[in-house]
Amino acid sequence: MELDKIDQIGAKAFEGYIVRKDLLEQFRKTFPVPTYVIEFLLGRYCATTDEKEIAEGLEIVKRQLQDRSVRPGEEEYFKSRARENGSIKLIDLITAKLHTKTDSYLAILPSLQLDDVRISPEMVNDNDRMLTGGFYAEIELEYDSAIAQEKKCPSVWGSKH
Repeated sequence: MELDKIDQIGAKAFEGYIVRKDLLEQFRKTFPVPTYVIEFLLGRYCATTDEKEIAEGLEIVKRQLQDRSVRPGEEEYFKSRARENGSIKLIDLITAKLHTKTDSYLAILPSLQLDDVRISPEMVNDNDRMLTGGFYAEIELEYDSAIAQEKKCPSVWGSKH
């Protein structure tokens, strides 16, 4: 893509912070995440005017979105991967609630249809927006078979990030 004079001035002044909006199109309708999540990833890996670096960054963004975003019908596949590998990373909307019976916090991950993921009080306190509507995040979801053996626990799932 050829940059005009104003784009060149902007790219030089804000080097490392420029995101080309035309790069969004290849991901927008393919992956079940909001546009701003894709823009965040593009900003992380493609914030340059060097075409070679942009191409490399686009491959990273594509791989992360393919591996970490759950499309409808893939919920059990992702859960199975977590069980078999011990954990998975995914991009999802995360919210939290207080489970008063166990005096613990539980995270809700809608893309996996989970509403009982154990989450530390520290993580909730550090990110209290989880309690008021949540936000999109990269999450490491762990499967703990020892927890599955407990009878009083609400879930076998735990979140690290």
